[in-house]
Amino acid sequence: MAKEKIGFIGAGHIAESMMRGIITSGYVDPGQIVISDTDQKRLIHVHQTLGASIAWSNIDNAAQVEVLFLAVKPAQVVGVAEEIRPAVKAGQFVVSVAAGTSIRGVQEVLGAPTVCRVMPNLAATVRHSTIGLYAEPERTDEDLAPVYSVLSRLGKVYRMEDEAQMAAVTALSGSAPAYYVMMADALVRFGVEQGIPRELAQAMILGTMAGSAAWAENASVPLGELWRKVVTPGGTTEAGIDYYNEKGFLEIFVEGLTRSTNRARELGDR
Repeated sequence: MAKEKIGFIGAGHIAESMMRGIITSGYVDPGQIVISDTDQKRLIHVHQTLGASIAWSNIDNAAQVEVLFLAVKPAQVVGVAEEIRPAVKAGQFVVSVAAGTSIRGVQEVLGAPTVCRVMPNLAATVRHSTIGLYAEPERTDEDLAPVYSVLSRLGKVYRMEDEAQMAAVTALSGSAPAYYVMMADALVRFGVEQGIPRELAQAMILGTMAGSAAWAENASVPLGELWRKVVTPGGTTEAGIDYYNEKGFLEIFVEGLTRSTNRARELGDR
């Protein structure tokens, strides 16, 4: 068990999922996680649910911890950085979890700490998150070891070479779980409509999704070739795919990802 304290300014859903994953991994004792938020109901909820310690101000939070996550709305990140500036110190790590927010402004405000940004997703709750990370090129992975040490408890961490890539990571990692689960929900509803009990349909669909991901991850061929292995000419899968192609399903799906990515960029422009 690590000795350092980990701070979260902002106790919303993504922060709670990250805290839960860190705690269930056994990396730190629940009380070593320090939380602050303007919403006292959220603070009490997270404290009572997870056992995290409450700091009644952001500056008090920043003064206690070695790694500090800024899990606030994009428009609030720089303001929070200005608020905590008197408490931050050299050797500290400040990590933005806000979509579309460049680290440049935060680094300029704080100066001494190492600033980076990450985009996890709600699968952090069960420690299967896919996490994009960006830090300035001069910061080596060794320099970022304390941040990696925390994030690796939540899933797999992928470092981005260009901060501009983080907008797409927001769509592909941060938002995509909603798209996957939305598709699973549609499959379950179809199963129910066909007379399959909901619990059975859900278990079958989620199992199929997990199995498909494992199959694809271990395959030795590109994904574009892999799914075609399921398609038998004149068969059931082809009937469905022909309809999806007719309706432009893939184009529509990619357009949704594009809009999500553009929205992330818009948030960063504010």
